[in-house]
Amino acid sequence: MERGGLRFKDLSKTGYSKQSPLISVVTVVYNGGQTLERAIKSVIGQTLNNIEYIIIDGNSTDNTLEIIKKNDDYIDFWLSEPDDGIADAFNKGLSYARGDFISFLGSDDWYEPDGLQKIAEAMIPEGKIYSGNANLRNNVAGRPVKVHVSRPDRIFQTMRIAHPATFVSREVFEQTGGFSTVYRIAMDYDFLLKAKIRGYEIIAVNAIIVNIMQGGISSDIVSASKEELHIKNKILGKKLKHYIWFIAYISVSKFRSLFKRSVFPSE
Repeated sequence: MERGGLRFKDLSKTGYSKQSPLISVVTVVYNGGQTLERAIKSVIGQTLNNIEYIIIDGNSTDNTLEIIKKNDDYIDFWLSEPDDGIADAFNKGLSYARGDFISFLGSDDWYEPDGLQKIAEAMIPEGKIYSGNANLRNNVAGRPVKVHVSRPDRIFQTMRIAHPATFVSREVFEQTGGFSTVYRIAMDYDFLLKAKIRGYEIIAVNAIIVNIMQGGISSDIVSASKEELHIKNKILGKKLKHYIWFIAYISVSKFRSLFKRSVFPSE
């Protein structure tokens, strides 16, 4: 295990008042050397100052650790050791985060320069979960594909919330127990649905906060949908509409994929 960051230089951060909350950003990464530095720079370059940055590395074998060490003066805390998957890495990040609100930025994603400022401004009314929008980008050319608009009103159907644009108070994580390691993909949906059931409102913020690259584990639509179906049946009870939604969503997704390949074969 290796670790470092500003905390080991007596430069720790603590929470601020409700008028100016400390936001902890956690990036979990494994062999993300090609894109990690872009994510780091997007955090460093924020117009908002009240940010704590944490990186949890799953013992990468590429140049990821080298990049982390190069940016040691800008990272509050980093850890490199083997983990048991994404949910386990998320929970490690939670255990080290000291912010009033916590969010997770993928190693191949990056914030808009004023993304966290927009979220902080939305935190004026008292709330526990805030979710903004994201630019979905093509993983080959990097160009914008569409804007992913967070729709908390559809939480009982599917994960229509941009997780990297979602900021959750420490209280919610403490009350829900963090992320379930049972799930390989949809652990964020499981967490947010549990939070909703416990009465926490998810406040939509109509602003683009982050850029998300297509691809990765969440692009496995069938597996993700199966996990979502299991989560809904477990939390909400088995209902026919859950299965109808599952079949309809898979069918539409496959049609869109076939159509895209036929129209844009080079992508």
